Amino acid sequence: MATPTELDGPVALFAALAHPVRLRVLLLLDGGDRTVSELQEATGVEQSALSHQLATLRKARLVLTERDGRHVRYRLADHHVAHIVRDAVLHADEPGGS
Repeated sequence: MATPTELDGPVALFAALAHPVRLRVLLLLDGGDRTVSELQEATGVEQSALSHQLATLRKARLVLTERDGRHVRYRLADHHVAHIVRDAVLHADEPGGS
C-alpha cells in the first residue's frame, strides 16, 4: 500500500490533467510538437489563457519546450503522458464509463 507521501506525485499529475484545455493540448501534442500559435489556432483558446495552461503542464512535467528561433515549440515529456491521456479518453468512452 502506498503511503500518503508516495501518492503526492500521482495526485499532482491527475490535478494537472483535470482541465479540458490541458487535455486537448496534450491530445494535440500526441500528434507531434507545436508552437503556441498552432495550439491557439487548434484550440480556439485565447493566448493568455493558453499560456497559463501550458505553464501548468510544464510545472507538472507533462510537456517540454524547445526554442526554435522566435518560437517556442511544445512537446510531450514522454510516451507515458500520451498513454495516460489516451487511456483516460478510451476509459470514459467505455460503456458504463463516465
